[in-house]
Amino acid sequence: MGIHCNQLTEANLQYIVTELISMLFMTNIIFQFKKSAQCSHGLKLIWRLTLASLTFCLCLSAPVSAQTPIRPEVAKSLQAAQDALKAGQLDSALALSQQTLTMPGITAVEKPLIQRTLAVAALQAKNFPLAASTLENLIQEMPDSTPAAQKRPLIESLLNASQQAQDFPKLVDWARIYLKLEGSNPSVRPVLIQTLSVLKRHDEVVQEMKEKMRLDEAAKEKTPESELRMLAVSQRQLKDDAGYNSTLKRLLQNYPSKAYWAEMIPRVARQANFNARLDLDLYRLLEQTGNMEDAYEYVDMANLALKAGLPAEASRVLEQAYATGLMGKGSDAVNHQKLRQQIQLRLNEDEKALPALEKSAKDANALASLADVYAAKQKWDQSQTLYSKALAMGGLRREAETRLHAGIALFRLGQKAEANTMWDSIQGDATAIELAQLWKTLSAQ
Repeated sequence: MGIHCNQLTEANLQYIVTELISMLFMTNIIFQFKKSAQCSHGLKLIWRLTLASLTFCLCLSAPVSAQTPIRPEVAKSLQAAQDALKAGQLDSALALSQQTLTMPGITAVEKPLIQRTLAVAALQAKNFPLAASTLENLIQEMPDSTPAAQKRPLIESLLNASQQAQDFPKLVDWARIYLKLEGSNPSVRPVLIQTLSVLKRHDEVVQEMKEKMRLDEAAKEKTPESELRMLAVSQRQLKDDAGYNSTLKRLLQNYPSKAYWAEMIPRVARQANFNARLDLDLYRLLEQTGNMEDAYEYVDMANLALKAGLPAEASRVLEQAYATGLMGKGSDAVNHQKLRQQIQLRLNEDEKALPALEKSAKDANALASLADVYAAKQKWDQSQTLYSKALAMGGLRREAETRLHAGIALFRLGQKAEANTMWDSIQGDATAIELAQLWKTLSAQ
């Protein structure tokens, strides 16, 4: 089957994945809002929560009162660091915070207060490695009894710092901790998946995506196209052909596009149990989805139609190629014209033989063949009537194929519900069943 298409690859997704992560954790939000209205909502949400976590840090690092069990010399040094921070003197705030942290005999009460101030100073100074390491130590040193609600905002700041520092393994580890703590930021799981994709940890991408799709389904939401594409890339890398096909079908159902059809249809022909009799039906789907793009495909489809005894379809296909300028030019022009003449000769012969064929069609198989002839002429009412008679009689040699074509006739007549019922009734031929499900997907678009 002469079909050419662009496949989803890791290379052409790498840039998209990196950009998605950047948009979710980027500090320059004004630029990103202008750049991508589609991503602005998710970006705004995670930035709001990041600001909340910074405020949380600042509040807990506020000037120390006399009731706080902290030594005067530590309180004085910490107060100086916070005053510098509020004044925008970030280098001084960093130096004073680090100096306070290295004072002798720092207690378990004093240390987290200093760490919070240092983390906020580092974040504002864009010293993201220092911010990440400080926040990580702060969270890890918290007592086991610390409520999750106190940890989650700090982890959000840690995720931000880790991304900016391009410490993706750390981002992955803490994103998972955040989710286990039932963090409510909806952007964290997608960022986790995107980061795993960048790290080429494809098994983990698949596992996380299964959970993401489960949650989306429970919330009655569509999984975003970008996430399904990342899942597809990972499945291709893992050579999970069945999983890739399933994801591609989900993409077709939720985000139909010419490109996804161009990827899906040829994959049917590559299946081990493919029924070559249905090659022509693959081309019909290719044509219906706007993916007939070169002369070779038109020639191949026309020849298959001739072989099936359907010169009317062969003629229609060839004339379409001529009309679009794909045939009748260049070095193959002579061969194209010979095929055109051959088709016209067969078409004339069939027109003369059609009345006799109509009179002699008595059994189910003859009626089904006659129905195919009318379908090739796009006379859908007549073909559907004959398909129904043939199926009612029973005893068809290729009943699955007949049911597939009967469903197409019903679809062409605008009877989509009846077409779906017909396609669902197909049994015994895996290729016919697969094609029927693709037609169902197409009819829903």
